Amino acid sequence: MKTTAKLVLCSSFFFAWTANADEFEIDYDQEILKLNQHIQQLEKNNKEKSQQQTWNIEAYLGTEQEIDSDDNWKFLQGSMATSPYAGAWIYQDDSLWLYDVQFLKTYIDNSQEYDRTRWQAGVTRTFPFTINGKSGNTKLRVGYRNDNWHFASINTPALAAPEYKGDIRKGEERHEIWIRPQALYHYSDSLSFNVSLSFRLIDRKLDYARAQGEYGVYKRDWSQINEHFAGANITFNSKNSLWLNYLFIDEQLVNTLYNKEHFLWATYRYKFDDGFLLMPYTRLALTRGTQSFRNSNNEEFTYKEKDRSRFGFQSIYPFTQKTSIFTDVYYRPERTWANGERTSNNFWFWALELRHNF
Repeated sequence: MKTTAKLVLCSSFFFAWTANADEFEIDYDQEILKLNQHIQQLEKNNKEKSQQQTWNIEAYLGTEQEIDSDDNWKFLQGSMATSPYAGAWIYQDDSLWLYDVQFLKTYIDNSQEYDRTRWQAGVTRTFPFTINGKSGNTKLRVGYRNDNWHFASINTPALAAPEYKGDIRKGEERHEIWIRPQALYHYSDSLSFNVSLSFRLIDRKLDYARAQGEYGVYKRDWSQINEHFAGANITFNSKNSLWLNYLFIDEQLVNTLYNKEHFLWATYRYKFDDGFLLMPYTRLALTRGTQSFRNSNNEEFTYKEKDRSRFGFQSIYPFTQKTSIFTDVYYRPERTWANGERTSNNFWFWALELRHNF
């Protein structure tokens, strides 16, 4: 494996969207720094490139789990989601093109009828630049995701009541188009600035067991999730760095939920002599998030405010130059304000992933 490949493959790339935007995803923004170091190396490399490029594949296999409990730490039935997944990042040596694929399956406890699958594919192009002798780059990722879940049936007493006119959602299918421009500028060896914009354009088809007195009703609308962050990376030395960002989330899920949240996103990185990388992080809510829950006619029926701060860590342990294990664990002491009352619950997330570079 060439040196340039090792700079990229020392850690995997993950998709940076919060659990609120998609509950079953891990972040990959922690690894942006590694990709940018790879680009810097390419800029400094003046030797002639080989006519034949080597294809590199970084494959990963893992599982993640979400566990929800009430304020007394009592497990809530039906609130534990387990999602095994597999994927890969593919690129050529010295190439500015990066390709990615992923497949995920989700299971919920005590819900054998629940069926969720997700697959996605994308491509990222990097554009290096130099301003006043200082390097930087812009990136553009374009991707597609198919995400669907459904229940074969729903055993709810309310459906048997003739007078019931409510909505029982029993399924959803999403066709998502992802557009994600990014930029990074190296102001000095110890300071760099970054910005990332993420737009998810979603064609959603919702399946209701009964809506307004009818069975088998479908609703189809375009929705959107925007997630943007901007900040800086401060490098103290070869072992210590601090990543600080302002994060804004705006969900516009028609007939379901409208949500806005503001966070301070901070990650401290420490690299040990044996290559072990430890990254404690937080997403600290700057204001209460606002949530407007909508019925099948996109009418608000519940309004809530939430504090969804999270505290956790990620780590990467390299067994060999080609094989490593990744972990991600965070705790979210969620607080909710609705109708003048405050409630709370406890949320845990963990992920374990094996990576190998071919």
